[in-house]
Order: sequence, then structure tokens, then C-alpha cells
Amino acid sequence: MKKELSEKTMTNVALLYLRRHSASRQGLVRLLENKVRRHVREHGGELESARSLIAQVVTRMVQTGYVNDARMAESKTASLHRQGKSSRAIELKLREKGIDSELAKKSAISTPELEFEAAGMLVKKKRLGVDPERRQKDLGVLLRAGFSFDVAKRALAAVPDPEEELELPEEDAGECKVLQFPVR
Repeated sequence: MKKELSEKTMTNVALLYLRRHSASRQGLVRLLENKVRRHVREHGGELESARSLIAQVVTRMVQTGYVNDARMAESKTASLHRQGKSSRAIELKLREKGIDSELAKKSAISTPELEFEAAGMLVKKKRLGVDPERRQKDLGVLLRAGFSFDVAKRALAAVPDPEEELELPEEDAGECKVLQFPVR
């Protein structure tokens, strides 16, 4: 007995996925095609016959607002910037997620301040610039991450030199104060 994939089943699969994850139009097509391939392997049938069904479901998801490539690109860009990714790396990640190359390029554009901030996040996360002997290697890490030479150089220069010792003010240099907090 052959089980057929209905439009209702495909819509439910799409809605269940979109309830948990943000997806691009192309990403949703990939998801539904994988579902159909699994179904064809287990129950028989043809992938080509389901392509029109997939197109209908994806079109309906776009029309109802569940899938919005621009909104997804914007939120993914903000998230990746907070993780310390460069605008080049963000553009590649957006294309990988199925975002149109024009929209990916437009979304990944950032200001020099944001780019510097993202490089600073990467420096902090990977503890770059701490060892003066590794400065060249650390610079290479930033360059491979997609940051420009200028931004990478500035981000490493902003790291405080570990050999500089913190100096106490003259008046408190010899004594240590113990703070007591009231016990409740």
C-alpha cells in the first residue's frame, strides 16, 4: 500500500520546522525535498512529481510571512556579528543558508566600528594578542577569519600588553585593607 504525500502533510512539516527555526526560501525547499526523498526511499514514488507540491507549500509560507529572506538575513547578520564574525564570513554564511547573493551582500555590509567590535570579540574569545611572540600568528587568525589587515592590526593593538604590571597608587602600596560586610 503506497502512502502519498499530501499538501497538508508537507505544510505541517514546514510549519513544525518554522516553529523552531528561521529558514530562507531555499532552505525550506531543501528541507521539503529531503523529506520527499526519505518518503520515496521508504514508500516508493517520484521526487519530480512532488516538486510542484513543494513549490506550492513554499509559496504559501512566503505569502503568509512565515518565510522572509530579508528578515532572516538581518537577524542572522546581527547574531553572527555578536559572535565575532567578519562581514565576509557573514556573507558566505548567508549564501550557505540559501539567501540570494545580492541580499547576502547587502545584509553583510557593516560599519568600520561594527567590524572592529567583531574583531575584538574574536580576539577576546580566542585570547589572541596575549603572547607577544605569537602576534604574527594571531594576525593570521584574524585575516583568515575575513577581517581586513587594518581592522586586524587595530584589534590586536587594542589588547593590553601582559608585561605591563598594574601599579597601585603610592598611598595604598604598603597596606591591605579588609572589608567587612554586615552579616544578616
